[in-house]
Amino acid sequence: MSYHLLNRKKTTLKILRYINGKILNLNYIKKTIRFSFLLIGFSLNAENNLTSTDMGEALFDYSWHQRYAIFEAKSTATANRLSAVDTTSRISVVSFYQTQYLPNLSVAIGWTGNASSCQAGNTSQAYLNATFTMINYFRGMVNLEEVVNDASLNAASQQAALMMSVNNNLSHTPPTNWICYTQDGAQAAGNSNLALGVSGPNSMVLYINDPGSNNQPVGHRRWILNPRAASFGVGSVGGSTRSANALWVFGGNTSRPTTDIVAWPPEGFVPNTVVYNRWSFSLNTSPSANYGSASVSMTENGSPISLNVVSRTDNGFGDNTIIWQPSGLSFPSGQADRTINVTVSGIGNASQSSYSYQVIVINPEFLSDVIYADGFE
Repeated sequence: MSYHLLNRKKTTLKILRYINGKILNLNYIKKTIRFSFLLIGFSLNAENNLTSTDMGEALFDYSWHQRYAIFEAKSTATANRLSAVDTTSRISVVSFYQTQYLPNLSVAIGWTGNASSCQAGNTSQAYLNATFTMINYFRGMVNLEEVVNDASLNAASQQAALMMSVNNNLSHTPPTNWICYTQDGAQAAGNSNLALGVSGPNSMVLYINDPGSNNQPVGHRRWILNPRAASFGVGSVGGSTRSANALWVFGGNTSRPTTDIVAWPPEGFVPNTVVYNRWSFSLNTSPSANYGSASVSMTENGSPISLNVVSRTDNGFGDNTIIWQPSGLSFPSGQADRTINVTVSGIGNASQSSYSYQVIVINPEFLSDVIYADGFE
């Protein structure tokens, strides 16, 4: 079993290999699947409600281009406001999860291409819609405007995804001797988050999770949650060939929304299945905030939670961001709601130096936080 790490100017190549050979189908909220990930000797367990066909071993990669200037230079596009989700309302968050997250994980890809003849094809419209609904689920949870599909980028993104699939490899600069190489596909590869072994909505979940020992700056998450992003292109292949995805993240942009904090997990109620090992915090209103001397504290029921800040100054992936990993913090199904208090202090170059907020982790199987132990009348 081999792993590869490619470093080049403004780009770092990341690869993740799944241990699981298959991801089972999921139809209802009570079905939870546990995955194990391994990257350069790093392992973790993460609970995700994911569905897919038989994937075998999967590779995972994103574009880590430090190309904020591209967002500034692109022509402005218009993004529509996603149906608002009030994260101070538990019922609203549960409903949003059940309607905007879960159903998209089981949509069939409907890929029309052919790997043997290098036909990149297309996915079904339902699969394309599910991919963007998943992106906008995560953006909606942090009160960002939704991104729309720039269809002009999809054909090249499809070619990039096919190139990754048939070569069973990942590259932002694929060589011309690659099977099914095209110039358009190579251009897309240089502008995209890339995944091999998973596609569509499931890729978006993995991009937000951003696991792996070399992914500490969560750059992939940060590009998807970029407040100025307005449009992405996308390509996915699968079914008769190894699944792959290319998400063209350097697309159109819009003006900044009024949202202040962009954190994952977000402020307010959040389903336990989308609370990942790494927590991140940035300020849309102060995108160049300096976290070099910042600190983070977390408490639950008045007791401090041990944590390790893993990235303070890894800038260039959208807005400046601080990232940390709590120790010994997990949220298994069946628990009552848990309130985590977060304070980020010592922030420089921002409108204020300290921010405090609450993350209330919930089990989305329950519409309320009441769990009956022995019965009820």
